[in-house]
Amino acid sequence: MTEPDANPAAQPLTSRQANYALIVFLLAYVLSFVDRQILALMVDPIKADLGINDVQIGLLQGFAFAVLYAVMGLPFGMLADRVSRRKIIAAGVIFWSLATALCGLARSFATLFVARIGVGVGEAALSPAAHSFLSSAFPREKLGRTMAIYNLGVTGGTGIALIIGGAVVQLIASSGNVHLPVFGELRAWQTAFLVVAAPGLILALMVLATKEPPRPPANKDTGKHSVPLREVFRYIWTNKRTYLGIYLSAGMFGIFGYSLAGWYPTLLQRDFGLDAGQAGTLIGLAYAIMGSLGLICGGSLADRLTKKGYFDSNQRVVAWVGAAVVIPATLTPLMPNLTLFTLLLLPSIFLFYNFFGCSIAAVQLASPVTMRGTNSAIYLMINSFIGLSVGSVAAPLTNKYVFGDTNLAMALAVVTAIGCGSAGLFALWGLKPYGKLAEKQAAVMAQQ
Repeated sequence: MTEPDANPAAQPLTSRQANYALIVFLLAYVLSFVDRQILALMVDPIKADLGINDVQIGLLQGFAFAVLYAVMGLPFGMLADRVSRRKIIAAGVIFWSLATALCGLARSFATLFVARIGVGVGEAALSPAAHSFLSSAFPREKLGRTMAIYNLGVTGGTGIALIIGGAVVQLIASSGNVHLPVFGELRAWQTAFLVVAAPGLILALMVLATKEPPRPPANKDTGKHSVPLREVFRYIWTNKRTYLGIYLSAGMFGIFGYSLAGWYPTLLQRDFGLDAGQAGTLIGLAYAIMGSLGLICGGSLADRLTKKGYFDSNQRVVAWVGAAVVIPATLTPLMPNLTLFTLLLLPSIFLFYNFFGCSIAAVQLASPVTMRGTNSAIYLMINSFIGLSVGSVAAPLTNKYVFGDTNLAMALAVVTAIGCGSAGLFALWGLKPYGKLAEKQAAVMAQQ
């Protein structure tokens, strides 16, 4: 995996090569979210077949996936600073696709839990390597837009998971159970997992067809293109207010985001009488259209601010998003009818996703080039521990222990208000030191 992929003397990627890689990584991110989020459409059938409750579903959506997704991101990030990033990504795609297929063969809570852990392990390889790859393939002034396009995988993947996944679930449910040799009878939700796992092998081959961009110049003191983990943590500690501002704002936004993706489809089915296909289409279109527009707008806004000399541009956008989204997002689940719910949902998702590409770009621009893969992994690890692990169970736990298991909508509103409000405050708290650090790193890059 090392040479010649990691050769710093290699020619920079052409615009076509860089854009091809961006498109392929976007497709990989889309597939990862399809495999990750499709469970949200099948909550009640899985509960009925496995005899589990909402809290256990939350654990399957969040903790089971996040427990090793978060932990494994760090070693994958360190690998991304040392070896071929495209090979790391290809291996991850194959692994999580196989694990998704195993979800379709699960016949108990325990086996589904273990399979979901496997999905998390495979997906942990993707973003640390992709972030490092893209930051080497594109110039600084285009990185906000680049990360926004890559992170269309979040909105596009969630949207496709909910739209196509909902249609698949409804189609398979209407066709009855499937009988496979060796594995026997499979329920509709099990077949859905097998269907969405299938494209992984083709996508892995597309990843291998990308060209590895050149590494940054070697560290002058060590002659290496990466640094030990202790130096990364020392750097983060030295700039702790900057990184805490980035990490905590992203994590708190993640609580809202994962609560929305994990529980709004169920809310629509329980409170408004929609079926899985209808709920998936509504939430999925909102993600795919409004979320994608938000990502592009946020990244483009940050890039424009960067060109005007604002080195804090990416975290500045994150702080603005926190202030803008908290009220409409909190009110959305409380609406008494589907029309009002939708009218608030659309701007909430648009505003929310303005933050995502900017937050990831902020990590890259605050970090030395030899630490970008590792710092990206730390970012994703913290975001998973806070956002994914907490966000997936926060609403059902709040509903159970505060509202007596009778008001999922109010529970979602409480979780949203806390998540979005605190995210904006954390971003604002770390804004000034982030701007200074990003300016310093830009000066270092200009000298190389």
